Amino acid sequence: MPGDAIPSGRPKLAEEHIFDFLAHAPFTKAVLINPIVLGQPIEEIGPTLINALADLRDRYQVQRVTITTPTVARLIRESLPEFKITASVLMGIATPAQVLAVRDLVDVIVPDTRLYRNLPQLQHLRQIFAGEVRLMVNESCLPGCLFRNQHFYEMAYSKFMPHSLCDETLRQYPWLRLTSGWILPQHLHYYTGLYDSLKISGRVTLRDPQRYLKVLGAYIQGRPLMPTEIGGGPASVIESIGITDTLFEHLLNCNKDCLSCKYCENQYRQLTSAARQVTT
Repeated sequence: MPGDAIPSGRPKLAEEHIFDFLAHAPFTKAVLINPIVLGQPIEEIGPTLINALADLRDRYQVQRVTITTPTVARLIRESLPEFKITASVLMGIATPAQVLAVRDLVDVIVPDTRLYRNLPQLQHLRQIFAGEVRLMVNESCLPGCLFRNQHFYEMAYSKFMPHSLCDETLRQYPWLRLTSGWILPQHLHYYTGLYDSLKISGRVTLRDPQRYLKVLGAYIQGRPLMPTEIGGGPASVIESIGITDTLFEHLLNCNKDCLSCKYCENQYRQLTSAARQVTT
């Protein structure tokens, strides 16, 4: 959301070209309003929010919005019914009860990252939700990350770019990176029929437009990439290792009992050791 009226849940972006982009870019545009914590109660911030969205609609034909709370979704649905509403991955929608609570309020669901490694549950969500399902592919947090609320609060309200709060955990258990929700282009076929659209994040790759176009093209055409090439976030794999179909299939079908299972830990150790030997 441009301006200072409504937080986006992210550090404030430069706006030098934003209004020129909104006026002239030929894309379908959507506005992001998905902070974990709003600066005011919804009944107080609601009129400002609706006015800001109406202004974007009237000036720039923006009629899509991503939100994190059903209350905001209901407010937008009642005030601006022409808007297409997306439930952010930050809503953590993973169960039928959650779908029941939002099915009349949102048009698109980005499922909780836990489902990206659980195809039966993702299939069930697909069956019970009549709207669209969107998957994030090249960037993801750890499933059920214990630091997420604090991290997004700091991103929204800190004066400085916050560091990744999961760093210490990932240094202690680096193999957890394999359990994160990223999906490589060559593995999209495992999700056939389970999504209507894909989200390719650009906060890393857009720093280099050629790299972004390479990543975008790979997902469109199914060209193989390593995890380090997709532009992932802090919980992505940072070693130049290949992810075989066998390994990915295991990640999709395991029982998620990471306390007793050593499969990912052993695989990560072997793959990173082999990668370092090649490098040296």
